[in-house]
Amino acid sequence: MQIKGIVKELPRIEVREIQPPKWLQSPEPSQADFGQMLREVIGQVNDAQQQSAELAQRFARGEPVDEQTLVLAMERASLAFQLTLQVRNKVLDAYQEIMRLQV
Repeated sequence: MQIKGIVKELPRIEVREIQPPKWLQSPEPSQADFGQMLREVIGQVNDAQQQSAELAQRFARGEPVDEQTLVLAMERASLAFQLTLQVRNKVLDAYQEIMRLQV
C-alpha cells in the first residue's frame, strides 16, 4: 500500500563549497608559498562567513531564503572558522615548542 501526498520531494540545496587551495592542485607542491596558501584559506573562510551573513540578513528582511540553505551556510562558516582557529593554535603551540628548545 502506498500513501501519496505525504512525502514531498526536498529542494536541492546549493551551497558553494570551500575549495582547497590552488597549491594543493598543482603538480609541484614543494614550490608552494605558505603565506599565499594561508591568505587563500583565510579568504575562503571570510567568503563563507560573508555568504552566511548575507543569507541571514536576507532572511531577517523577509526575503525568500531556504531555511536549510541558511542553516547549512551558517554551520559551514562556523566550522571553517573553528578549523582555522584550531590550526592557528597548533601553529602557535609548535612555535612555542621550538622556542623552548635548547640549542
